[in-house]
Amino acid sequence: MISRTCLIDGVRLRFLQRRAGRTGILLIHGNSSCKEVFAKQFADLAKTDFGIVVPDLPGHGESDDSDRPSSTYSFPGYARILNSLMRRLGYDSFHALGWSLGGHIGIEMWARNPAVESLLITGTPPVRLNPTSVNEGFRWTGATALAGRRHFRSEDIRRYTKAMMGERLGSEHLLARAAKRTDGNARFWMVTNGLAGRGVDEIDAVSRVARPIAVVQGRADPFLRLDHFDRIRFKNLWKGRPQLIEAGHAAHWKSPQTFNRAMMEFFMQFN
Repeated sequence: MISRTCLIDGVRLRFLQRRAGRTGILLIHGNSSCKEVFAKQFADLAKTDFGIVVPDLPGHGESDDSDRPSSTYSFPGYARILNSLMRRLGYDSFHALGWSLGGHIGIEMWARNPAVESLLITGTPPVRLNPTSVNEGFRWTGATALAGRRHFRSEDIRRYTKAMMGERLGSEHLLARAAKRTDGNARFWMVTNGLAGRGVDEIDAVSRVARPIAVVQGRADPFLRLDHFDRIRFKNLWKGRPQLIEAGHAAHWKSPQTFNRAMMEFFMQFN
């Protein structure tokens, strides 16, 4: 993996890339996180023939903050920038893996862009973008309430990263520093735009789009209502049901061997 920089829509994006080519896999991280959250997936993905692209979202990690926060920090805004990045890098088509916020961005891209051949989501319940449906897909907890908060105190960082990652992280841990660094506008506008309906109807999307989608989900996710998946009629869900593993919200981080087996089985059918 090499570290690269690309200017997209006036935003300087930092990303990791392995192998240019015509088909890639795009990894999209979660709210107040960074590209390195997928470090435990890199070795297995490197065994494939796909190009691998792992960006820091605008307002996160080493990427720039947006000077148009109300439009960039939305599912369509992020999707527009990531679609542009993949085109700029020369990928005619690609697969996507999205965690948490990254899964919602992934659904937006997969539903609207036929270049996205398949999607794997984790920690992401498909919802209609309104308060009622969001409450049906998510549990309301103190950590959930932090997702849209502009200003993080030290205690907020500790609570949020523990809930997200399933373990307490020291203040100098890379992912704790990523949460501290994140543009507070990214949290605020992502939640504000989502609740205002700015984005694709995700339940409609997964019920009508015929391209494959996989759900690999932590059974003990503190943010999600797992029974929400039972009420969704997926058009083309891999193996016909969510694949549940013994983990929390960050299944790819806490149970990487189990997660990676499912990830590789899903993506290798397209290799």
